[in-house]
Amino acid sequence: MSGSYDDSMIDVSSDSFWEIGNYKRTVKRVDDGNRLCNDLMNCLHERARIEKAYAQQLTEWGKRWRQLIEKGPQYGTLERAWSALCTEAEKVSELHMEVKGALMGEDYEKLKNWQRDSFHKQMIGGFKETKEADDGFRKAQKPWAKKLKEVETMKKAYHSACKEEKLAASRETNSKLESNNNPDAQKKLQEKVEKCQQEVQKTKERYEKSLEELDKLTPQYMENMEQVFEQWQQFEDKRIRFFKELMLEVKQHLDLSANHRFQTVYHTLEDTISATDAEEDLKWFRSNHGPGMPMNWPQFEDWSVDLNRTLSRREKKKPSEGVTLTGISQTGSDQPVQPAKTSSSLTVPTIAAPVGTNPFDDDEDEEEEMAEERQTTVNHISVTKEEIKTVSSMEKTADWSDEETSGNPFSTNGDGNPFEDEPSSPVVSVPVRALYDYEGQEQDELSFKAGDEFTKIGEEDDQGWCKGRLKDGQTGLYPANYVEDLQ
Repeated sequence: MSGSYDDSMIDVSSDSFWEIGNYKRTVKRVDDGNRLCNDLMNCLHERARIEKAYAQQLTEWGKRWRQLIEKGPQYGTLERAWSALCTEAEKVSELHMEVKGALMGEDYEKLKNWQRDSFHKQMIGGFKETKEADDGFRKAQKPWAKKLKEVETMKKAYHSACKEEKLAASRETNSKLESNNNPDAQKKLQEKVEKCQQEVQKTKERYEKSLEELDKLTPQYMENMEQVFEQWQQFEDKRIRFFKELMLEVKQHLDLSANHRFQTVYHTLEDTISATDAEEDLKWFRSNHGPGMPMNWPQFEDWSVDLNRTLSRREKKKPSEGVTLTGISQTGSDQPVQPAKTSSSLTVPTIAAPVGTNPFDDDEDEEEEMAEERQTTVNHISVTKEEIKTVSSMEKTADWSDEETSGNPFSTNGDGNPFEDEPSSPVVSVPVRALYDYEGQEQDELSFKAGDEFTKIGEEDDQGWCKGRLKDGQTGLYPANYVEDLQ
């Protein structure tokens, strides 16, 4: 391609497609088609991210509220209706995740493959289709563009000759008007005018002839340009039709209202909510938490060894019974046995005859059971001779004076400690962590959950109890084998 042709392509006189170089807009449309493929893929990718994020939010919302509903006070059919909202969120979340999968797995990939098959990159850059379009239009336009260049040249020559002829005629006219006319000069000016007129006529003929030749090439030029243009019209037609087909598929994937599973979700939700029955819920609450609950009403019970053994630890430690027993509780296979707490002053176990029985009954079987019971009780009680003497002296005194009360080993000190005479534990401060749950059975015991951390402030005593302080400042006793040191 010559430099003159390239220059002519830049110099356009109108915005018409037929002007030299104006086919570039059609060539650019090929590149735009590839760009639009990228834009549509980005569009689908963003929508897929939105679908995924929405699905995740629905799932998290449903999971959180399901836990709150299950732990909350709501009950019965209304609880099921409320939980159905969470189920709806989970099901819709699954559908939106499927939409995300369809957008990325089907639509996105289909568009990506079509783009790869329709636009082929070149090693030197750009696309093969773009170069083919540009070359096709250049080839179709080349003969007509070349002839157009000649026409432009003839036109400039003709216009230049006309300008010279007009200038020569003006000089001749001015010379005639001057007083000192030189015949020779006048003759030369006249000859110049005649020569310019001849040049004008000659360039005009050339210009007209060039135009005639250009006109003859114009039909072929238009036909060739039409063929190339139609070729790339078909290329663009394929892209437009493909985009339309793809967008219809995207619509089907996005339109959950046409999905029978989506409709089923809301039919199920409506049925579950409609099944809420206030009368049934109130009846259930009455039977499980109200007057409809069964009750083990108190009845007369004869005394027996087994019954005595089932008395709670707290009942066995009542001062009115005159005994202090060690705490024995049933534990699981993975939980240690709770140690027994003892005080410095314990009472001698006394056995009172149950109401309605003869304390002087000579039945040998009963005496053997009583002996066995006494032996069991003695094995779980730690008493000293001094404590027995103390208890005996206290039992002999029916009414205690204020002075005697002040010396009572069971009286509380100023701090409310019932174990006034108990030697103080060494001062310690060791962080510990609970290995098991423990629920305090007495007012001086701590309660905690497995994993709780607090501070041990007293060493373990002979019975396996330690003194500790919780994070809220509460102090009390706890089983030493229920915790582990953190140091």
